Amino acid sequence: MQLVPFDRSHYTLLASWLPDQRAAVQWGGAQVRYPLDPQQFDIMLAQDSGPQPARRSWMALADGEYVGHGQIAFDWTDGNARLGRILIAPAARGQGWAPVMLRQLIDHAFSHPEIQRVELNVYTFNTPAIHLYTRLGFRWEGVRRSSVPSGMGDERWDTGMMGLLRPEWPPAEGA
Repeated sequence: MQLVPFDRSHYTLLASWLPDQRAAVQWGGAQVRYPLDPQQFDIMLAQDSGPQPARRSWMALADGEYVGHGQIAFDWTDGNARLGRILIAPAARGQGWAPVMLRQLIDHAFSHPEIQRVELNVYTFNTPAIHLYTRLGFRWEGVRRSSVPSGMGDERWDTGMMGLLRPEWPPAEGA
């Protein structure tokens, strides 16, 4: 698998992986609106420039097919990177691509000497993702209760926070 910089040519494909407002919010937060349109992606890409971008976005390419998408937001001043907007293509789910893609994203974050911590937010109902993040070495740091509107009526979701420090990467063998 290789990470390919996300660009305008990927907009339609990535949008097709998100079937409704609930999936869009789960992927990108309450500010994302379904259906995703070029303007929403343009705003995202505008942060992806310069030697210290605010955000980097990639598509994961394996065997000639795009199998995933992931992003890293950078806080260069405090030395933090935040994984986000992680998505595996519907046709590629269950094939083991998520840990491969996540390891590459984490490696990228820690390839910058300024970055000492990689963190992420995950909705507490997303137990498969939480299990994977834990397996990769992330530690549970807390929950922001009722932190995000689901985009579906009055329902709100709890957001878990997880973190990984530079000395903890890569995880010990067998993890």
